[in-house]
Amino acid sequence: MLAFAVLAPGNLRRVDEVLSGDLVLIGDTFKARLTRVKAPGRNEPLGMEVYDSTKRELEGQTVKLFTWTTDNTAAGIVYDEDGYAQVQIFHGKKADVSFNEVLLKKGYARVDPKFLPDELNHYYDLEKEARDKRLGIWKARLSALARPGHRQ
Repeated sequence: MLAFAVLAPGNLRRVDEVLSGDLVLIGDTFKARLTRVKAPGRNEPLGMEVYDSTKRELEGQTVKLFTWTTDNTAAGIVYDEDGYAQVQIFHGKKADVSFNEVLLKKGYARVDPKFLPDELNHYYDLEKEARDKRLGIWKARLSALARPGHRQ
């Protein structure tokens, strides 16, 4: 699938609610998932920590949305298999920090390679760095593997 990145001047939006570590609600109905990152669910190891961090960073904040489209128009926004629009969220004082990348750097998410746009291939490097440093989910996974009685 060929996808294009679209950042329109009007893409400043308020995150009204954080639904999970990688899913937000913009307005009353627009649910958006962070483009090709997968954070643990709230019921998974570290899931509540990731959710709380995302909530603390994004909920109530004005962010810049960077959407992926198949045809360079809003009508062609890329949706994931669950029906959520794919977005890269930029936050911070100047809305210039990619929250998607922040999650990967902290080890709070892994790359979801399905339909990963070429422009985001550096996500693999961010994931590897967090994994090598044993941050976040990578620490939790290594701890689980080290438990007595664990089989691979």
